Formats: sequence, structure tokens, C-alpha cells
Amino acid sequence: MLAILVKRLYNNLVGTENLRYGTLPTSADTVAANAVTLTSAAGAWTWGAWTQIALAAVVLVETQIVAVSLENFVGAIAQGEVEIGIGVAPVGAALGRFQIALINGNQLVKPIRIPAATAVVARYRTSTGAADTVDAKLHTLTAF
Repeated sequence: MLAILVKRLYNNLVGTENLRYGTLPTSADTVAANAVTLTSAAGAWTWGAWTQIALAAVVLVETQIVAVSLENFVGAIAQGEVEIGIGVAPVGAALGRFQIALINGNQLVKPIRIPAATAVVARYRTSTGAADTVDAKLHTLTAF
């Protein structure tokens, strides 16, 4: 019993035994884990609809979102923001908002924690006043 306690304490301090990096969405969410397309509303700085990134049934354990990848921008992007939240589209509760320049392929300054069995959503807005789109994936860490 003491050996198990010491091992768990060590692993918690060092944090390397069970770490798992992943990506949302997974193939359980979309075909071949395609990135999810986020669309801004046709009005400057107006949020588009919340879009489902991962279903609650896919987020089996507490998960940290550690980075966001954005690609395939469509529209004349002058400035833009992505908001990550929890909920089932078209409803979401925001957990973090990020300017595109700060997150494109980069780690977040501080991870966003998502409770187990919680659906993840995202939405997008730009300064252009057009319905611009971007494809997004969330990079995750579990067993921390």
C-alpha cells in the first residue's frame, strides 16, 4: 500500500507516467478527425454560431486544452477571435477567448480545463463584416 502511495505521489510530482496528448475532434466526432469549420457572422465583430468540436461521450476524462490549430482561412482576415466553450451547439458557455494571431498553431498561455463527460464548442468572429471561415482543431492533454 505504501509503495503504491509513493509511486502515485512521485508520478503526480513529476507528471510523466500517464500523460496523453490528443486532438479534438477525434474520429468519433467527425470523419477521420477532420478539423471543424467555424464561421463568423456577417457583421463586424459579431460571433458566429457555436459549433460542436467534441461530444460529451468523447471527452471521457478531465481534459486540458493546451493549444489551438487554425488553418484554411477564407475571407480577408484583418483581425479575428476564437472563443472556446462547453455545451452542445448551438448553445455554449465561453471559457476562453483568443485573438487569432496569438493562437495560430501555438500553445495557450494557460490550459483550459474541461470536466469529464462535457461537450466542447467553439465560435469565431472577425473585423471584416463578412461570413469568414476557419478550420480549427484543439490539442489536448489528459492524465495530468
